[in-house]
Amino acid sequence: MDIAHLLHNWPLHALVAIIAGLVVLLAPRVLNYAIATYLLVLGTLGLLQFMHGQAIRPQTVIAIVAGVLILIRPNILSYVVGIYLILTGLLDSGILRF
Repeated sequence: MDIAHLLHNWPLHALVAIIAGLVVLLAPRVLNYAIATYLLVLGTLGLLQFMHGQAIRPQTVIAIVAGVLILIRPNILSYVVGIYLILTGLLDSGILRF
């Protein structure tokens, strides 16, 4: 299995988002863990892309940090997710650049 081909041609981020959404809908009590896992998986996918020659994206680092923060302090979930969404939105729009 060629990881680089898989990462390039399959919408893994979309698949992870769908699975996380289903988990939250089926078991709302695990919201914190589902969101943290989702962010950590996104970060891991970004690291895999980096290991296969692509540049590391700031969104990768932000996702990993956000996932770890949610696992450590679940009561700040809404703040971490809000900041994560704002930062990734600014980065994806090109307003914020690193």
